[in-house]
Amino acid sequence: MAEEPQLTSPRATELPTPRSSDSVDALSTRPPADVTKHQLAVALTWVARGIPVVPCSRTDKGALVPGFGKDAPADDIVKTFSDRETVTAWWSGRFKRAHVGLLGGRGPGGGLVVVDLDMLKMDTDAPTGRWAGCQGGTDVLEILAREAGADWPETYTVLTPSGGMHLYFRQPEGAPIGCATGDGPTAPHLGPLIDVRGVGGYVIAAGSYSAAQGRAYERITPAALGPQPLPGWLLELLRPDAPPAPRPRPPAAVRTLAPGSSRADRYADKALAGETAGVAGAAEGTRNGRLFAGARRLGELHHTAPSVLDESTVREQLLGAALAAGLRGGEREALRTIHSGWERGVRDGAGRGAGAA
Repeated sequence: MAEEPQLTSPRATELPTPRSSDSVDALSTRPPADVTKHQLAVALTWVARGIPVVPCSRTDKGALVPGFGKDAPADDIVKTFSDRETVTAWWSGRFKRAHVGLLGGRGPGGGLVVVDLDMLKMDTDAPTGRWAGCQGGTDVLEILAREAGADWPETYTVLTPSGGMHLYFRQPEGAPIGCATGDGPTAPHLGPLIDVRGVGGYVIAAGSYSAAQGRAYERITPAALGPQPLPGWLLELLRPDAPPAPRPRPPAAVRTLAPGSSRADRYADKALAGETAGVAGAAEGTRNGRLFAGARRLGELHHTAPSVLDESTVREQLLGAALAAGLRGGEREALRTIHSGWERGVRDGAGRGAGAA
């Protein structure tokens, strides 16, 4: 029986990622009986799914055929890298046994953008500051999700031979997502230990095998789960350079406090107005996180002034502000973020006691 792979690492948060899936423990190091036929079958499978492929080195994973850069015409990409005869010739002759690379961003299947979560290498310094304690890209992405008040994204997920992960998403409408490596000041950089592969880039396909790495790239999510649309919070981080939304005045307060209201009610009313204004004025790239923080703070104060900060009032005010600010993902994403922040705040506020405003 093959030795179980060591895939666990310190966790920055407690979100349920596919790393804890039972299917991970069942991965096998056994090579395919015929690697050449196996690689060709993998390549043709992805071509049939509408994803262009490129042969890659079995050792350093570098592309062995040029012509798919970000400036290459889309029609040329499809003609060359999605042609079954060309692909069959590559993996039957010159590039047999080569890794199968999947091109991001273009293709008859609609195009991919892949979030590549790397593991911290032995000779690499660990991230510091905001990312202190992160041992891999999964930890970094968990922090980003937590800050946005979101869950771990459910989508087609692949475990790499090194223990990293590839999360496959569909390219969004409008301007496609490009490529980025590691941390950086602009989109689509997400953080250390995370690479983004869209237009002009590629990742090694699920199913592809190389003896140099000793294990295939393996899907670890259910077969029926294909690449999903990017969730709003992640799209906002990957493409924050969209035209800025207008900054309307925040919605007016929905209630006027009666004379003689308690100090707690007056404080809660001001907090509601302040958090609503903060959400309405949040900058692109920060809106989901700001919405979560506002809902959480108002939830914490709920116990001190329940008649002012009831859930429906908070939801109505924050939702209006979020939509006016242009939050990506629309009403559904906003309501999900508000609910998550409110529940967290109510729980935290109850834990500190009703008088701890």
